[in-house]
Amino acid sequence: MEVAMLNNRNTGFTLVELMVAAALASLVLGSAFGIWSYTRRNLARTSTRQILQQDATRILTQLKADLKAAKAETFKAGENPMSLEFIRYVVDKNDNTKLSAEQTEPVKYAFVKPILRRSAGDKGAKSLSNSVENIRISRKSLSAEQKEKDAYLESRVDITLEMKSMVPGSKIEESYTTVSSVVIRDEFYALVNKDRQEIFEVAKEVATEISKPGDSQFFNDQLDANALKSLTDEQLTDLDNTQTTNLKDAKEAVSQINGRIEDVETGKKWWQGFFFGLGANEEGAAVEALRDKLIGIKYDNDNIPAKGSGNRASEKVVEIGKELDKTVARLETTFIADSYKSTTFFDINSTDPEQKRKAESQKRAYDMKVMDRQIDMAIAKMSEEERAAAEQANELPKKMIDQYVRSEADIRREITSSGIAQTSSEIDAMVAKEVAEMNFLRSQYNSCDLAWMEDSSKKNQVQAYDAAKQLKNLADSKKDMLILQEMAIDNKAEIARARELKKEALESES
Repeated sequence: MEVAMLNNRNTGFTLVELMVAAALASLVLGSAFGIWSYTRRNLARTSTRQILQQDATRILTQLKADLKAAKAETFKAGENPMSLEFIRYVVDKNDNTKLSAEQTEPVKYAFVKPILRRSAGDKGAKSLSNSVENIRISRKSLSAEQKEKDAYLESRVDITLEMKSMVPGSKIEESYTTVSSVVIRDEFYALVNKDRQEIFEVAKEVATEISKPGDSQFFNDQLDANALKSLTDEQLTDLDNTQTTNLKDAKEAVSQINGRIEDVETGKKWWQGFFFGLGANEEGAAVEALRDKLIGIKYDNDNIPAKGSGNRASEKVVEIGKELDKTVARLETTFIADSYKSTTFFDINSTDPEQKRKAESQKRAYDMKVMDRQIDMAIAKMSEEERAAAEQANELPKKMIDQYVRSEADIRREITSSGIAQTSSEIDAMVAKEVAEMNFLRSQYNSCDLAWMEDSSKKNQVQAYDAAKQLKNLADSKKDMLILQEMAIDNKAEIARARELKKEALESES
């Protein structure tokens, strides 16, 4: 009996212990609430930045894929507003791994702030984004001497893309700017009198709209010492200086991206799972682990592993990106399906082009609805005086759907002023198509039901999902900058080797 009593005393809690535990719990929960409040305030800004980055990536991917396949001497660009047109080779109908030397289609880009449109062949114009602040397309003006020495520079197109959007629920404007370059390969081969056959071997890359970041000197490929040894010392110095600049810019960019990665809240709080497994939040914990791994990937010096070894920083980031993609895809499929229980749910993986198009519009409508929910929550937290003052000053945040929906007259004016269509019948057809797409997206927006988000059991999943999406975009940005960094390091080594080969050649001649 004495033993039993002793065991009971050892396993029980005193009143003092319970009071201490309650105090600690109050402190923890209070801290957690503070963190959550901070996260909520910054979520809209982070989401806006994420959307801008996604739009910029989509624009550059499409534009660079088009320009790589452009036909020589067809490039025409205008300014204020930007316009761009050229003829590009299309994928061979008989062999989808190659571009056709005979089959081409005209491509046009037209910008009427804030909308950028693209048309190809007879498919009509498609809006790429409605958040473009400015886009500049430029080519270097070279002297006769420069053309002779640096033929690739004449075939290079430089792109500066500026994105801007108002942050929902605030007066803050979020912006995103990216700079890139691409070589019109058909022009390059003509300028340097090389075999043009290679231009027709890039079809797989172009067809899938895959484009590498920072595509500039020699198509963003690693330089080769044997190819460089014929260049003058001045040319090698110029190339080396370019790589030094690229290396410096890439390192600074990686540091900035890491700071943004650190700011991503995964929803996992330190106390979750600490008190008897309370609210363990496995989803948030898994995303948090990926975030920490992503931050830790960097180069402390210029000694990097071999390309393709899997040990390069960019290659490690790619693997983390794949894990984040799995998390996003798994949760997003469930979330979108939950949001469209009462209507038709379109499969984004469908092989039917029309079904796929509808699924993409449905997904976009869902994203808008989620953002607008955050706006409604922000407005609801305003006092009556704050709301009245904001209404009077016309400063209440505008919903995403309201920014997207425009009148038919506005659409007609935008298309007409863009110059992307020439005849009234072409304009009418494009207006009708864009109005139909707008109306379909609006119907999907209205059908989207986010009531399930009010379920407390979903809170951890939603937070983990938001974090995974943010981290995937940041991982892509970090990968791009690491590739640029690696390329610069590799190229500097090849330039140094080219100098050695030149020296050896001179010594052998003497």
